[in-house]
Amino acid sequence: MYRTILVCLDSAERVDRLLDVVLPIAEKHAAHVVGLHVTPSALADLATEISVEYLEETRKSLRHAADAVRAAFEARAAATDVSMEWRCEEPVAPDYARAVTRHALCADLVVVAQSHTSEWYGGGLVTDVLFETGRPILFVPREGRYATVGERPVVAWNGTRESARAAFDAIPLLSAAELVRVIAVDPHRSDAKTGLAPVGDLAAALARHGLKIEQNITHSGEIAVADALLNYLADVGADLLVMGCYGHSRIREMLFGGVTRKILQQMTAPVLMSR
Repeated sequence: MYRTILVCLDSAERVDRLLDVVLPIAEKHAAHVVGLHVTPSALADLATEISVEYLEETRKSLRHAADAVRAAFEARAAATDVSMEWRCEEPVAPDYARAVTRHALCADLVVVAQSHTSEWYGGGLVTDVLFETGRPILFVPREGRYATVGERPVVAWNGTRESARAAFDAIPLLSAAELVRVIAVDPHRSDAKTGLAPVGDLAAALARHGLKIEQNITHSGEIAVADALLNYLADVGADLLVMGCYGHSRIREMLFGGVTRKILQQMTAPVLMSR
């Protein structure tokens, strides 16, 4: 069960989109919802000297934006019986991700909006929260509305620690599904690691949690693995993808493998990731 859900609210325009996903999950699990807005530092990304007046105007604008987020959050809180709490802070240093990480450490589930392509710099918030907290993150696509999450889930499996962590972190969401599809893409690949658990082992383990499982294998052929996975989601009408966050380098800018990066950029359904 998820008992504490942290939802990161960066703008008033995204509040309803995120809470449309969060509140049904919270209702089912009797969870407490923490709405967090971290005000960007007024000193961030400034390469030249600025006047005191400019700095004060910037801070005023950021406070105004934070007030708008709070108003949208509290309007939804007033219309539901879900336990909800508002938090807002301005980090001392211009480090948004570190401020979010502090709150994420004490949550069962973290919910964030998909970043715009222009905001993708090797991971950013995703990197710190996933790697520093070990908490599962549910990404909500920037387009579309999602009335259900987890009724038609797909679990991506490649036999690694990351995909195992994601699959078992997602069980509270998977419990709402009539059928959980577990998919392995290209398990035959010659460069795949040996000795890793096959898809059938995961299917059996999840079934012991009372889930009805359908296991599948697909081959990417001449297209990228991420494209094969996205095509499969469309074919089955999935409303949730569960997958591990795969990294091939400890260098910050190269932390995410190609599949992870492409899914985060082009997701067509909410994605739960763990590391």
